[in-house]
Amino acid sequence: MRQSPSGAAGPSARFLLLLAVFALVAAACAPIFGDDDEGADGGDDTPSTQVDGADTDTGDAAEAVEQVVVDARFVDGPCGFEAPLDTSPRCGTVAVPVDWATGEGSIEIAVAVFSSPVANPAADPVVYLEGGPGGHALETARFVNGDLIQPLLERGDLILLDQRGAGLSEPDMSCDEVTALQRELEDSPGQSNDEVTELFHESLRDCRARLEAEGIDLDAFHTVNNAHDIEAVRIALGYEQWNLLGISYGTKLALEVMRQHPDGVRTAIIDSVFPQAVDSVRDNPQTFLNSFDAVVAACAAEPACAAEGDLGQRLIDVVQTFEADPVQVEVQDFLSGTSDDVFVEGDTIVGILTQALYSPYWFTDLPELVAELEDGDTDAVASYLSQQRTNEPFFTDGMFYAIECNEEIVFADPAEVAAAMPADPFGLDETFDFASNNGSSAFGTCEAFGAGTPPAGSNDAVVSDIPTLVMAGEFDPVTPVSWAEEAAETLENSFLVVAPFDSHGVSPGECGMGIVRSFLDDPATEPDASCFDDGAVTFLGAPPAVDLEDFSYDTGFGAELTGVRPSGWEQGDLLGDFYRQESLLDSTLFFQLAGNDNLAPLVDDYLAGVIGITLDEGARVPGPGGRAWNYRQGTNDGLAAEVYDTTINGFPVYVLLVTAEPEVEQQIDDLLLPVLAAIDVQPL
Repeated sequence: MRQSPSGAAGPSARFLLLLAVFALVAAACAPIFGDDDEGADGGDDTPSTQVDGADTDTGDAAEAVEQVVVDARFVDGPCGFEAPLDTSPRCGTVAVPVDWATGEGSIEIAVAVFSSPVANPAADPVVYLEGGPGGHALETARFVNGDLIQPLLERGDLILLDQRGAGLSEPDMSCDEVTALQRELEDSPGQSNDEVTELFHESLRDCRARLEAEGIDLDAFHTVNNAHDIEAVRIALGYEQWNLLGISYGTKLALEVMRQHPDGVRTAIIDSVFPQAVDSVRDNPQTFLNSFDAVVAACAAEPACAAEGDLGQRLIDVVQTFEADPVQVEVQDFLSGTSDDVFVEGDTIVGILTQALYSPYWFTDLPELVAELEDGDTDAVASYLSQQRTNEPFFTDGMFYAIECNEEIVFADPAEVAAAMPADPFGLDETFDFASNNGSSAFGTCEAFGAGTPPAGSNDAVVSDIPTLVMAGEFDPVTPVSWAEEAAETLENSFLVVAPFDSHGVSPGECGMGIVRSFLDDPATEPDASCFDDGAVTFLGAPPAVDLEDFSYDTGFGAELTGVRPSGWEQGDLLGDFYRQESLLDSTLFFQLAGNDNLAPLVDDYLAGVIGITLDEGARVPGPGGRAWNYRQGTNDGLAAEVYDTTINGFPVYVLLVTAEPEVEQQIDDLLLPVLAAIDVQPL
């Protein structure tokens, strides 16, 4: 399952729904979050492993696999991606066969080893297995540095890799034909489902034909081969054992590694579990509706959200409104800076909802999204679609289609899928039309792209006594809690943790990662998951209180700035800038900067060019501690900016707050005034 909103679910009206809903039904998961203990080498305490339930490689084939694994070598090379802050990974490749069953062909798996900075790191590292299938782990590492990488490095080494066919690994399985069609359809609203279906299938056939002409054996892309690749990387890096951490599709891969190569696995953490034995094609339409209903119920339970009306019915109404009368919005790629106009139809809104359900970061903004759409304002839609567009380059769709068609759709029964299909609440014929052979059908998609024959036993449950932490989120639309429970039934030494206020991917972040760290340190003891008890889903309630902590940094201009900063907020690239990031539409930003005379135009240009706020002329005002400040303010479209500047020890200093207008007074009292009182700049 794709673990972050990205890839196939781009902003393209009916075409968006074809891809986004196929991603749901075919078990694609989004765009992709401890303590300072020394850690422990648990190798001596690792239980013996008995793995049953599948006809894995036997006889000569198994011996051939093991021999190639033993011969695996790591070759140093350039990283090819932007390393996260404060990391210097060792990068390289490991060559593996295209087809492990025959040993034929050769492709390279891109690998990065992040060394732990602690004095006595654990001897057994963690290897992270990305979701998708098709997600890029290496190029997105910088986006999960604080939530995933740094907490794990406090224990020991961390290994990241791109799976075969994705990211920086070989081969390149991108379906540019599908992306090109998507862009064309964004400019062509109102096309019939049959027309879009035929174009979509044609692009899939063209993609497969091109990949095969390039010599790529698409039948070799399945989870069993992927699992052998992972074992080859372990051997090549020289680790006796390691710990698996998989999210979404990464859990299916982790389970297969446990089945195929149990001796190399000390522990496994499987988060948002996609077990081998589930029928995702049959079940996912209903799991999507269950998640939708749960979010609607959570809104109804919050007085401020309930006062706005029935969220579910309001979403249905705006879907039907935009299906009847599409509008054009500007969509940006935040990383490349490019933008273009796309049409928003009703199924575009359903596609946004599909992706939003993956995380409270997205779905808690749904009331604001709906309210804007009801007023004819599309800014929030543009924000959602721009985030999806920005995530697209970090997902390889050809790998996704190959794996899902090779090993998921082949086990699905069209009659059972049709019988289990729920009613479509949105009034769009194509929303859940998976059973028939049309554009939004997983069966039609895989007939067009092609499906291989999966290895024997690959759809059987994995049975193991490897210590395993099983994690799930209450609101998950694609890997529900019931799947985690099903997987845990055949994992003898497993602990199940359910996050009651989270969705897809619960291990990244302070609470989830604390539980992971506790389990890694002592896999025989059930970890304390009480930190999840304090969680909550907030739609329109009061913003969280601001906690402060001490802060200092070298400004780069021959001075050190000291004072306080908001605790728990994300830190930006300027060291003195922070953002709250409670949700996708949360625009609360805070800067405290010291430098030279160039700061003044930079601040004004940022506010005017990026946020659209022009400041007033301002006034000279006394600040906390008796220091005088120049004060200016401005507003635009519900956002307010408060800017203070002065000179401290000869250095220009700026303190800038941007937040929603209803929050201004609270943020001034809780954050801005305490920062003004504490800030100081001293020459170095």
